[in-house]
Amino acid sequence: MNRYLAFLFLFFVIGYVVINSTIMFSIVISDMEFYLETLFNDYYYYHHYQSNNNNNNYYYSHVNKPLVFDYVPLANAQEQKEEEKGASNDDNDDNNNDKNDKYVILMFDRGYKTTFTEVKPILDKYGFKATMFIACDYIEGGKGMSWDQVKELYNNGYDIQSHGLEHERLTEIESANEIESIVSGGKECLEEKSFSPTIFQAPYNKGGDDPEIVDIISKHFDFAFTGHAELMFLNCDGYENFDYGKEEYKGSTDCRPYLSDDDLAPTSKYGIKEWSHDRERKKIYDGKYPNKDPHSKKVDKAVLKLFTKIVESQTEFNIDGEINAIPIIGYHQIGTGEDFDPSVELFEQEMKYLYENDYNVITLADLGYDEDKERFYIKNLDK
Repeated sequence: MNRYLAFLFLFFVIGYVVINSTIMFSIVISDMEFYLETLFNDYYYYHHYQSNNNNNNYYYSHVNKPLVFDYVPLANAQEQKEEEKGASNDDNDDNNNDKNDKYVILMFDRGYKTTFTEVKPILDKYGFKATMFIACDYIEGGKGMSWDQVKELYNNGYDIQSHGLEHERLTEIESANEIESIVSGGKECLEEKSFSPTIFQAPYNKGGDDPEIVDIISKHFDFAFTGHAELMFLNCDGYENFDYGKEEYKGSTDCRPYLSDDDLAPTSKYGIKEWSHDRERKKIYDGKYPNKDPHSKKVDKAVLKLFTKIVESQTEFNIDGEINAIPIIGYHQIGTGEDFDPSVELFEQEMKYLYENDYNVITLADLGYDEDKERFYIKNLDK
């Protein structure tokens, strides 16, 4: 009997100890979980306030972050930021599927000082670059940039090409030696300043229909500008394959300088075409608004409308990432008050339009040339 009672007493004691140990262990674990949660988590309060302009705004405030584990959450935050950045890039890719179909090249002639003082700040604002055709006799002159300014443009990603040793009409020069001096001298002048020009722009874009001038240019440069058109077709085939620009493109099916009958092609790698902003501006205020101030709002509005029409016109020919035509827009000076030159305000409106409408603004250095197919293409373009 006594043994039986002793056994029951021992069983009761063991049960009591086990039950209380379990309760205490649960409390300890719970406390540990709470403590660990406190250690490894940041606490933020989410606040709402209404600003003076009635917009709803929110911010977070941070409290009770344990000092000893101050950097523990940082890795997670960085991972989250990278994930958000990646998701944002994916969204942008989805929203900009058509961006690669819209390109513009900007070029500036002669090397005027306003290219540096007025143009560069606006282009830099929108992240754009341009090609500068330097006429060596303009640099360090009254209206021209300094060589230091040209070098700064180059160091900032601008493309430097040749506009000749002197800005003279090649078609009005009788001596072949003098023509060659202007062409080759323009290249040597830039090479002496550590530039490497491969493209020549004939002064006033004249000479593309003269075999002697074209042959001289081809001895010193890979490509050249010698004419005007609203769009430059990269295969030089605007009329034959797209029924565009009969005068500028008839007969050309690629960018070889000579046609099969040994006549000069109207557009070729030595006859690249630009759209002259100055020429078209003059047509607008001389033709439509002859009695208006060339810089009136009405004239600027008409120029901007034409500008947008020209750059948008490429979308008819560039489809599904296949780029066939690009507007190459040529300027001289900006903001001088002269009739030909656009105001700073108009130029900025044009650049803002390109920026807000997702145009790829590239330079001529971004164009490559396929020798086998005799056509231009855009470098680094995903096909």
